[in-house]
Amino acid sequence: MTILKMSAEDYTISAEYLALMLEFLEKRGVSEERALAGLPIETGCWRDPKARLTAAVFDRFARRALALTEEPWMGWELGASMTLSSHGFLGYAAMSSDTLGDAIELAVKFFRTRSTIIQLESFTEGDWAVLQVNEMLALGDLAPLVVESLFSSFHFMAMQLIPDVEILGELRFSYPEPAYFSRLRGLIPVPVFFDCANSQMRFPLERLQRRLRFADPRLAQMAAAQCEQEMEQIKAPPALLGQVRRIMLAGSGGFPGVEDVASELHMSSRTLKRKLQQLGTSYQTLLDDLRKGLAVEYLTQSPRSVDEIALALGYSDASNFARAFRRWTGRSPSDYR
Repeated sequence: MTILKMSAEDYTISAEYLALMLEFLEKRGVSEERALAGLPIETGCWRDPKARLTAAVFDRFARRALALTEEPWMGWELGASMTLSSHGFLGYAAMSSDTLGDAIELAVKFFRTRSTIIQLESFTEGDWAVLQVNEMLALGDLAPLVVESLFSSFHFMAMQLIPDVEILGELRFSYPEPAYFSRLRGLIPVPVFFDCANSQMRFPLERLQRRLRFADPRLAQMAAAQCEQEMEQIKAPPALLGQVRRIMLAGSGGFPGVEDVASELHMSSRTLKRKLQQLGTSYQTLLDDLRKGLAVEYLTQSPRSVDEIALALGYSDASNFARAFRRWTGRSPSDYR
């Protein structure tokens, strides 16, 4: 394995999403000129399917949009307004797939055509099918906007593709519950959990076999071929955050230290720390986030005792774990449960 090389310019998102966000702002009285003032964004670039925004430019635009609207729940509404075409040729490929499982497989395979800031992963866990969002860059306080818009769009597109199907499943988010969510909880048709180890959509496994309403093998093949061409033009930055998290989780008898993880990646601990800093995070932050997420999932979805959870997370005793958990969430493990 070679040492991972990366640049902030390597992480991008399709400029096509700008059109949707600008329309959202316009409905709230924010002009295109005001929304884009001073940003290195060429007017009309969102009409070019090949145009991309760097993560840094998207970060500035997204923060401005949130500030101008004063609507931190913006992601949910953006997602609800998206159509299949909002996701370019990937949307058409998914729409014309034979089954939901086929559509998700394409979405995971070609998601780089939409963004390299995050990555999609799918797998099964017991009776659940799981669609997980992995951060390629640390999203920080933009995570709600990005993840909620994505999950919201997937929900409404699924309703178009498999109509008249009972909505079952759950949503998990890796960040704390936003203050605004109390006003939205009653509108979300499935259980929602925050402070989890990963951001995930979970739904019954059998749904993967459901035939889609607009299944069209010929169109699916044409759209997938176009996605293949787009993939060739988009640089794939290394998924360092995901690699670090996988190595952390693979350790037996506790979590490995930064030196051990760096060794697995064939680099020095100093190099690993520097690269994580470039991605907006640190080894300790990743470790704390992972421990917090696993703790919340164990407390809310398993019968494990607090002592057992403390041991599983590498703490010498329950009191040390309780202090760390209170620092993360402001609550004791027993109160959270």
